Amino acid sequence: MSELPLIMEDFVSWRLLLLLCLLQWDQCAGQRVVQIQDGPLYRVEGFPISISCSVSGFKGPDEQDFEFGVRKKNVEFNIISTKEPDFAFAKFSNRVKQKDIEIVRLTGSSAKLRIRNVAMNDAGQIFCHTPSTDTILHGLYEAETTLNVVPDTLKAIYSGSPSQSMSEGDPLQLECQVYSETFQHTHLSVTWYVHSGEDEDPRPIITLDRDLTVKPGGGFEDRYHAGLISMDKVEDATYRLKMPQVQQSDQGKFYCYVVQWIQDPDRNWTEIAHKTSTACNVEIKPIVATDVGSFSVYMKASKGPQQDGDALDIRCSVKAQNLPGYFYSVTWMKNEKNVAQIGSSGMLTVFDSYKDRENAAEMRAVKTSLTDYMLTIHSARTEDQGQYQCEVWQESMNEDGTFKRVQKQLSNPETVSITTKESDLAVVMMMKDAVTEGDALQVTCSVSGFKGSLSVSWQHKKDSVDSFSDVTSLTHEGVMKDTGTRYQSRHVQTLHSPAGNFTLEIGEAGLSDSGEYRCLVSEWTIQSNGEMKKTHTQSQQSKVTVRSVESLMKVTLKSRKTTVPIDSPVELLCIVVGPDVSLAVRWMFRSLNSTAQKNILTIHNAGEITWLTDQRNYQLSVQAQLSSTMFILIMPRASKQQEGQYQCQVDAYQRGRQKAMKNSNLLAVTIQKPDSKLRLSTLKSRQETTANTDAKIECSILNTTTNSSRFTITWMIGFQMLLNMDLNAVVKYGPAAGVEMDQRIRMTVRQKHTFQLTVHQTRTTDSGQYLCEVEEWLQDPLGDWYSLKKLSASTELAVKEKASDFRMNKADTELNVKEGEPLTLNCSVDGTGSESTLRYSLTWFFTQDQSASVTLLTYFYDGRLIYSSYDPELAGRLHFFSPAVGIFQLTIHRAIQTDRGRYHCQAQQYQVDCKGHWLAKASDKSGYTNVGVQLIENKLSVRKENQSRSITNLQVGFTVDCIVDSRSSDASVFEVTWSKGLENERPIIIFNASRDGTLHSAINDKDLVFKRPGAKQYMLTVPNINLADSGLYHCQVVEWIQTAANKWRRIGEDKSGQLSIQVKTEESQKKENFTMDETEKSITIKQGEKFELECTLNVKNEDPSYHYNLRWIFNSPDSSSGIVLLAYSFNGRLQYVTENQQLKDRLRFSRPTTDTFHLTVLNAGIADTGSYQCRVEMVQLDCEGQWTQTAKSQSGSTTITVHSIESNLHVQKENQTLNITDLQAGFTTDCVIASQSSDKSVFEVTWFKAEEGGTHVIFTAKHDGTLRSALHDKSLVFGRPDATHYKLTVPQIDPTDKGKYYCQVEEWLHTDNAWKKLASDRSGVLSVHVHTQGDPEKQSADPLGVTMGITIPLICFLVLVIILLLRREHKRNCELKKKKDCLWAENNPLSPAPGDNSCADNHS
Repeated sequence: MSELPLIMEDFVSWRLLLLLCLLQWDQCAGQRVVQIQDGPLYRVEGFPISISCSVSGFKGPDEQDFEFGVRKKNVEFNIISTKEPDFAFAKFSNRVKQKDIEIVRLTGSSAKLRIRNVAMNDAGQIFCHTPSTDTILHGLYEAETTLNVVPDTLKAIYSGSPSQSMSEGDPLQLECQVYSETFQHTHLSVTWYVHSGEDEDPRPIITLDRDLTVKPGGGFEDRYHAGLISMDKVEDATYRLKMPQVQQSDQGKFYCYVVQWIQDPDRNWTEIAHKTSTACNVEIKPIVATDVGSFSVYMKASKGPQQDGDALDIRCSVKAQNLPGYFYSVTWMKNEKNVAQIGSSGMLTVFDSYKDRENAAEMRAVKTSLTDYMLTIHSARTEDQGQYQCEVWQESMNEDGTFKRVQKQLSNPETVSITTKESDLAVVMMMKDAVTEGDALQVTCSVSGFKGSLSVSWQHKKDSVDSFSDVTSLTHEGVMKDTGTRYQSRHVQTLHSPAGNFTLEIGEAGLSDSGEYRCLVSEWTIQSNGEMKKTHTQSQQSKVTVRSVESLMKVTLKSRKTTVPIDSPVELLCIVVGPDVSLAVRWMFRSLNSTAQKNILTIHNAGEITWLTDQRNYQLSVQAQLSSTMFILIMPRASKQQEGQYQCQVDAYQRGRQKAMKNSNLLAVTIQKPDSKLRLSTLKSRQETTANTDAKIECSILNTTTNSSRFTITWMIGFQMLLNMDLNAVVKYGPAAGVEMDQRIRMTVRQKHTFQLTVHQTRTTDSGQYLCEVEEWLQDPLGDWYSLKKLSASTELAVKEKASDFRMNKADTELNVKEGEPLTLNCSVDGTGSESTLRYSLTWFFTQDQSASVTLLTYFYDGRLIYSSYDPELAGRLHFFSPAVGIFQLTIHRAIQTDRGRYHCQAQQYQVDCKGHWLAKASDKSGYTNVGVQLIENKLSVRKENQSRSITNLQVGFTVDCIVDSRSSDASVFEVTWSKGLENERPIIIFNASRDGTLHSAINDKDLVFKRPGAKQYMLTVPNINLADSGLYHCQVVEWIQTAANKWRRIGEDKSGQLSIQVKTEESQKKENFTMDETEKSITIKQGEKFELECTLNVKNEDPSYHYNLRWIFNSPDSSSGIVLLAYSFNGRLQYVTENQQLKDRLRFSRPTTDTFHLTVLNAGIADTGSYQCRVEMVQLDCEGQWTQTAKSQSGSTTITVHSIESNLHVQKENQTLNITDLQAGFTTDCVIASQSSDKSVFEVTWFKAEEGGTHVIFTAKHDGTLRSALHDKSLVFGRPDATHYKLTVPQIDPTDKGKYYCQVEEWLHTDNAWKKLASDRSGVLSVHVHTQGDPEKQSADPLGVTMGITIPLICFLVLVIILLLRREHKRNCELKKKKDCLWAENNPLSPAPGDNSCADNHS
């Protein structure tokens, strides 16, 4: 919305503009939107937080009120409000009064919730609500974000001496350990500070920022760049400050300050915690020359005894006052002989034998500061020992540049001793290569060749890239000290034997203790002054792996028999192999017809048992062995309900904490039904009877499986059910009985197992094949009935009609009607069919194209009229009429195109007998009436007058008229679409008035005005004109009519003439400031791929005040007008304009640079074929605050062609034959896909079985991953070894499994956000022949196999008897010995004591 100027010279103009502004505000103002800081947010307990909230699109005062609260488990708690002082609930009210919680108003429409010390119970869904000030509720008045509060685990520890004293120029090194145990990803920043007595605030020395950049503090920049201040990160948690030469101004308290940062979802880094370490008080003594004109020389050599190879530093310091213009020449001397010299000009001179060592880079002399000079011997030798001294000459410079000596000073001499390294100290490290999680980890260092006392340090690093960190140390006095921070709270101890073995023991080893351990052993001797001196050090290191309990634990589910008969016992063995820990076991079961697992029972790690199903169906046993524990689930009497997949889940606990969870393999248990002995009597193949007599058919059961068997009896005629008797002898009629026949059929039970069907008063329509289907049922141990087998017997019933002279008019007729008009069909009886004792039943049939005939209605002789449910809509337009006996009429009102076809009727003649009963006498059918329905002719015409207008007044607007001169029908409705284009350019749709009255505008920056003054006149007004409105406008009208079926049909379409609009302003005369790439491009892709479109601006004069509007147009080959896909406004607003939701979901827009726009279309389909073009308008803000178009242009078209994926599916077609004699072996039919059409496609595989009765589906693996089996009496096993290999296994074969098996593969691809079938192919045939023991061919062909089949089972049986006798004797002895140690004794653990397995049965 445009903003009005604040000052207007003309009062009348001001009032007019104000009125226009208010009208525009009423139409364009947006809805209220409340926005809160994005979550989830993570903050640390005890530290401050702030959460911002803003509101926009509101009406009312500029200053809005805000209310903050928190939701926890769907309960809301008020926190604070800008409106109500007592808004807070009791749990927050005190903190609000104490200003711990406060609300800060940022602007009239934004505020911030601030909590100074956030608590753990502050976590929850923080919501921000703005009370309404709008006249009408419209929009979002509340927003929420998630706040998580975590404990404060940040630590900053200074572990050095609390105070240090040194001289000016000495080196200083301090360390700070930083730890944090948060699970969230955070960064740390560490800063070293110094605070002297003269400083008002501490001074930052150096900072390691959260992004690992180093920044020096104020006043320390020069020393940092000179390398005199640095900070190093050592290992994971140590931050080391180094200052090689301290200055007098550095004196004070040194400490480190740590800040913890987290990145919020809005990508901003936020401080969530901070800590300060304890301080080290550093005293720095100055070195001062006392007299004016004099100077002092100080020398300091490396501290401590030096050995071969050590570095030797000798530093000379010159301290002078008030001597401007003087220079110094410094000479190092050993035993009064010169070693090296740095002259006043800075030139280095090395003397005698030291020249070779200086050339070999073994020594160097440098001036490190204005007053400090350093001589360094990198690898000292024994000949370097002696008395060292510094000689310094003070010199002045002559006018010719030469130097003149003034005075000399010598430093105090210092003796340096260098000894040779000699030692027999040796260290051998002994430890296990691997230990189990939770066990003690021991690291032993065996030391030999030592003479004095020993000190030992143990160090650890987890990875090869890490550095070692301290675990603990044992001093030469035998005191354990310097335990690492991460080990201080753990059980760590050291053991020392006189033989020189030092052992580190870490109790309850964790996974983080894996890695490499190092043992450093130092030898100490006593000096002449009685102090201890470290002489030699040796180290050794080795690796150890801490194996998790989960990696060592293995769970297997087994059973000796997985296929058993009903009412037989089943034992499932859950075998757990792993470390000695407490176990909890959960037994789970999934039935064959379910996808969800249910729990049977749970054995907790403390020994309790929780039953989650009927305990009577199961029993439990546990057997503990030396290296495993066996949990046995027993089903004493198995039933079909217990058939399915079983699984055990084992949890491992160590000291009450869960360490692992493992699932066993799935184990399928099949419960077999007993073999059926059902046998039926054989019916006569054909029975004949006469109409109006009773027909009786008997079905007898000759043999049953058990005396307790029950039966269900079903009588069928053809493929439809007449009636059914269930297990409780309840009879129900089927669809074949109909409304009338169910009164004429009865079933009676004669004797015990004979079932008789009686059809009273038979009719010719009762003729057909009658089938008696008997299904036998038995009751399982749980009381459920299950089906055994179905048998059937059939006979043909022929009902003959008595002779009659009844006949129908069989003449074929033609009938043509117009759409929407009624059509009347006639059907009459010829001959002697008009007697008063005669009546008729009549059925009308309809046939369309080549489909089967369907029933429209049936009229019965007793006056009943029943309409068919074939087409409810058609039934509502039918009108039946019978003006006289034997004459029938059927009228179909408001005919539609689907009513065309062939109609005929079939009548049945009834005659009343002497008892008043109506008997069917004869039947006949009529000839056909061929009906044609003519569609309404297209007479649509739209006025085509071309007009041209030139507009200079931008406030007037213009109207595009659309007038319909003629229409096809008075009942039709119109859909009107206005389009706009330019010369040599395809137009695009700007407005649509749908036939249902809904309006849709494709112009986002303009309110188009739609009017309909008359039934055939439509008007579209374009207000507030600008340069972009120039172009050619026309309308297109589509005429629709609603048929009687409540469906819309398109009659025709026409378009109007063109209205040419030219907008002329001063701005239109300006030369365009940019151009676009008008190159025509073509891209060809395949279905399912994506394509990218680019729109690039060539800006002639860059100006930041220029902004751009962009629209992307799609021109389909099937449409004359373009469709706007999306619109991007200069203010950043992006709107997807297209109404095609499927296409809208696949569009991705981006603007990588100021002058480049990208559009990506994902998952392309055939409908995406066409040309794409972008159109750009340049706008600029004028002096009155209005956005005005200054230029426009359009790109060249990019033609996209999307090709269908060619079918390349091929399934291997090798034919195979399989002869099966072992019925327990089963067989597998493979389905191998040799090639496929696309790498992105998926497959649907269906297996078929062909036999004498036909071909039927047995199993389907759907393309969405679901599996469907058509065989309910077999557990088919599906497998997929790889992406193109499918397997189906048929277990437990019986003779009915013989046949020909093959698979059919369908290839599917997900494109256009829908699944499309690409191709189909089938495999070769696997012919399966099943041979049983009674097969004479098998017996004659394999006599040796018969012999072996008898001998081998006999041998196995004898061996099994011997094993059972031995086990029985062993078990009896065990029970006598330890009778009280039974499994279910109270407080008896599930895991045995180590080594106690004397009572464990061997179930392997």
